[in-house]
Amino acid sequence: MPSIREVEIRNFRGICHLKWWPNPGINCLIGPGDAGKSTVLDAIELTLSARQSIGFTDADFYLNRVSEPIVIDVTIGNLDDDLRNLELYGHFLRGRNVTTGAIENEPSSALETVLTLRLVVRDDLEPEWSLFSPGPAAEGRQRNLQWKHRQKLAPVRLGTSASHHLALGPRSVLGKLSADVTQASAALADASRQARRAFAERGFEGIDAILQTSRTIANDMGIPVEKVQALLDVRGATLSGGAISLHDEDQVPLKGLGTGSSRLLVAGLQKSVGRSGIFIIDEVEFGLEPFRIVRLLDSLGAKRDDQSQQVFLTTHSPVVLRELSSVQLFALGSRRSTTAPKPGEGLELRPATKTTQHWIAPLGCTEAAQKTLRTCAEAFLAPSVIVCEGKTEIGLVRGIDLWRQDTNLRSVVAQGCHWADGGGSSMFERAEIFAGMGYRTALLMDSDVPYPPEKYRALHERGVSVFRWPEGLSTEAALFASVPAEIIGQLFDIACDWRSEDAVDAKIRHLSGGQWSLALCRSNFADHMRGMLGQAAGDGKWFKDIDPAERVLRYAVSPVWDQTGDILRTPVNALWHWIAAAPSALPIGSA
Repeated sequence: MPSIREVEIRNFRGICHLKWWPNPGINCLIGPGDAGKSTVLDAIELTLSARQSIGFTDADFYLNRVSEPIVIDVTIGNLDDDLRNLELYGHFLRGRNVTTGAIENEPSSALETVLTLRLVVRDDLEPEWSLFSPGPAAEGRQRNLQWKHRQKLAPVRLGTSASHHLALGPRSVLGKLSADVTQASAALADASRQARRAFAERGFEGIDAILQTSRTIANDMGIPVEKVQALLDVRGATLSGGAISLHDEDQVPLKGLGTGSSRLLVAGLQKSVGRSGIFIIDEVEFGLEPFRIVRLLDSLGAKRDDQSQQVFLTTHSPVVLRELSSVQLFALGSRRSTTAPKPGEGLELRPATKTTQHWIAPLGCTEAAQKTLRTCAEAFLAPSVIVCEGKTEIGLVRGIDLWRQDTNLRSVVAQGCHWADGGGSSMFERAEIFAGMGYRTALLMDSDVPYPPEKYRALHERGVSVFRWPEGLSTEAALFASVPAEIIGQLFDIACDWRSEDAVDAKIRHLSGGQWSLALCRSNFADHMRGMLGQAAGDGKWFKDIDPAERVLRYAVSPVWDQTGDILRTPVNALWHWIAAAPSALPIGSA
């Protein structure tokens, strides 16, 4: 089945330039809103479409610059014999290096034979489709795919409405499923004639006066008319393929199915058609409950090497991400930049040039990538990611965030950020995975376990910001070293609720050599107990989960943040500055 090997987009909507090498099977694009995911899908559909007329406007040009044409190239591989026909397309066949993905101008036995389809739109807004190869283009040769071959490549797209695919129309999946549409056309033509005859025989009341008046006026105006009749217009009573649609046993049209059900049915039909192996679904989760999302993804080939069709998806759902293999996931990123004119080029006359750089980064096929996807699905849907060493650090971030929301301050999520579970020693690898895909990434970690300097250098090279407590301190130790004495009792209450009073008391007695107890620490707390209590909290796992750590920071520590010591407060304030993405960001107790 023909498959897309390369997509290159220039000057189309919000994309100045983008090149992408999709995989066979499922290709799921993720990224923040307005990043251009739907634009990429539209570019593929428009270039391969079998539609003969498509409307473009100035808004389809990058920054409305109609002087620079829209150029979209889609290179197709795994060609069948029809598309490899030397007589038809020999001059335009090219070669692809299967190892590097590079496209050569000439095919050879060592390369995969490919064809590049090009769509060009200039300032006259008229789309032009053609095959492209540099050699023939330089010689002025032009060629397009034959119509039957373009229909073979035309993708099926499921939008917010899939009902048109459930009628026997020329662009529907159902129409492609029909082995012989001429029989349907003949039946429709005969139905139209029968409808006109039946109407002529039956007529309808109240028409006689209109007919007589029309005849009189026609004769008065010198138009000889012997008889005027009210019949069904030939064109108005002609039935098209769309008039035939699927119905259930109660003769209710299946077009009336819910959005999710329609999508599921059309996906199954598309699988059976087999004429085009390219399937496009924008926001695959739309209209589907989680269990039906899983069913749809299974039918499309999630988690298996199914190359019978090539699927392009977008999603904003963590449910979708958890059902995919890491090799099927791609992040679409963008970065805006402004280039000022060089000195001496008329600075006062030439405005700065604004451009947006786009890229598509694969998650990859490693075991670490798959584990990160399964564990941290929500984080892949935010532009900024805080990789937290473990559940305690996640609870810390969530607790502060919830307290901010309690006091009407902006949340982490509202600032385009989400946390991810670093999984302890896996945190470095996971931070590199997110950074490698173009996410703005931070790592929040403790300092009680030493790591080699090269791990931090690797993070620095990836642009990951690291926030940690002073050397040698766990998160629990930093907590007990920093909080005001008057809230120590609240920390004990949360620890006892989570681990039991006996467990907390036993850990204190053990580490103090029987010198102190929980009751003594409650009633006669002194600063010299902080180190022992921090160790006891860590060893006893008093807050070693999201819920207890979240409660500590939300209800105990955040309300007295200004009185909290620098050991805890300085790294966390620095992290919140990073979240706000501004050097002058305010500390966590400010708006």
